[in-house]
Amino acid sequence: MESISKNRSTLELALTGISAFLALVCAGRIFLLLHAQGGVYTMGIFPLALLFGLYSLWKRALFLSEVFFPVPVRILLAAVFSALQVLGLVYSHLGIGSVPEAVLWVVCFTPLTFAGQNMLFFLAKETAESAEGSRRGRKGSFAGAFALVFGGFCIPFATYYPAIMAYDVIPQLDQIRVSGLTTHHPLIHTLMLKGCLAAGELLAFLPNPDRAGLAMYSVLQMAVVAACFAYVYCSLVRLGVSKWLCYAFVLCAAVFPTHGMLAVSITKDTIYAALTMVFTVFVYELAAGGESPRTGWFACYGILTALLLLFRNNSVYAWILYVIAASFFILRKKAFFRKACAFHGAAFLLYLILNTLMVQAVSATSDTYAREMLSVPAQQIARVAQYHREELTQEDREAIAAVWGENLPEYVSAIADRSKKDITGDRETLRIFAREWVSLGLRYPGEYLQAFLLKNKGMWDLTDVTYLNDVYSYAKGYLQITYPSDQQPYMEVLAPGYVRHQKLQPLQSLYRYFAAGDELWRYCPPVALVMQPAFYCYLLLFYCLCCIGLKKPVLMLPAVYLLALAGTLLLGPCVLTRYVYPLMLSVTPLALLLFGRGRAKN
Repeated sequence: MESISKNRSTLELALTGISAFLALVCAGRIFLLLHAQGGVYTMGIFPLALLFGLYSLWKRALFLSEVFFPVPVRILLAAVFSALQVLGLVYSHLGIGSVPEAVLWVVCFTPLTFAGQNMLFFLAKETAESAEGSRRGRKGSFAGAFALVFGGFCIPFATYYPAIMAYDVIPQLDQIRVSGLTTHHPLIHTLMLKGCLAAGELLAFLPNPDRAGLAMYSVLQMAVVAACFAYVYCSLVRLGVSKWLCYAFVLCAAVFPTHGMLAVSITKDTIYAALTMVFTVFVYELAAGGESPRTGWFACYGILTALLLLFRNNSVYAWILYVIAASFFILRKKAFFRKACAFHGAAFLLYLILNTLMVQAVSATSDTYAREMLSVPAQQIARVAQYHREELTQEDREAIAAVWGENLPEYVSAIADRSKKDITGDRETLRIFAREWVSLGLRYPGEYLQAFLLKNKGMWDLTDVTYLNDVYSYAKGYLQITYPSDQQPYMEVLAPGYVRHQKLQPLQSLYRYFAAGDELWRYCPPVALVMQPAFYCYLLLFYCLCCIGLKKPVLMLPAVYLLALAGTLLLGPCVLTRYVYPLMLSVTPLALLLFGRGRAKN
């Protein structure tokens, strides 16, 4: 750090002081405005970023000239980031400032952001270069890591025994008990749940077979997720990541509330997220390795790929983009290129065979609605209809009525489920919908952009809280672990006698601060940062930029699937933590592999 803080000139001192002064004045103005609205606490991450920026200014990072990219590119990156955060602030607190004042904030914060960005790039370069001599080939204890993580999961399991029944489990239970199986939710996950419930019914000596079945599912999911964490831990150790960072990774997996609560939550996203994390490490090994992996490694890679595609319906689109990038840009120069292509084809064929066999075996019906792919355009039309109702022409009203009926589409900025729920999937309706979407978009492009940004605010605004409170009125909080109270009678029909035990109220209260509506962590900036979905989106972009800056584009391959997955989320109905959880799990080992490998003495 001393190498970038010596020999300050008078001009540099003046520019540093001016940059710090302008940032502090703007920050003070923002805090006063927030205090007037009673919302200062929602900006817990802002003081942390401000302090880091000031520290970077003090260390002369504003004048670093050789950190990956030319100065104009870094200025552009800093300006865009500052603009997005100011825009998020304005969207979150309407009336907090005028447009000219918001523009002034962007201008004043950009030098501070530029210095902080330079510091991060500098530290990344120093760390990555020091990792060149890292010692590989060490072994980690899979059994020990598995036992620690699984033991940590037992605490939320005991707290919420037999399982956390989130709202998504209701339609799956309905499929199992009433309406018949469909492919709307991943069929493999629904069959896992069905199998566990059937196993519980075989235990006739138990007073409540459903609770036993749900508990079996929780234990099974805990074991799968713990095994994935243990495998990634062993991979990090083998690839030369600092042993202390590896220990911290396992400890965090075991005790961090998000992991434990999602491990015992009956939701399709948990196992998929853990598989995505393992897949990311596999792809990193494929990209970073110089020699051809063994056939056994490729076989495991193919099976993992098939499972990955089975556990999320739309993951196939992200995977196809990944294969295209791998085949034509990254792996083409590898000696094992043809072998990799063959195994990619075999993995996709295995996925198709397994999926077809499951569908045929249980006579599952197709239940993928066309409206599920219309989240963004439905939200854009709904916003125009709400804010420009008087400006709609007779042709607009007739087209909207043909799609939505008599009422205009309901618009809630953070979720598209309300705006698309009444859309039918027949061809004529979709044709009218597409024509009206283009017509309104040409007249109101600004509203279309705002609708897109607001729906995805949780992925680009580091201080966003819409995904905590504004998505579902009945399931507020970080993990949305509840279901509508008026669904309780139906839940009792689907799972007779299921009642979550209330014997560990103190632990439930503690977990509630992390998962429900009273997010205590929002008052602690470092914890708030690592729990914010947008943080991991920016970390993924930072990883990609560092790969480019370090001239290691091959290491971007594992990020390709994650970027494509993020793209599917941007086009999805809303931002929820469990939707972004695959990115949260996968980006962490990527960052450790690029920046966490110490020298050989470690």
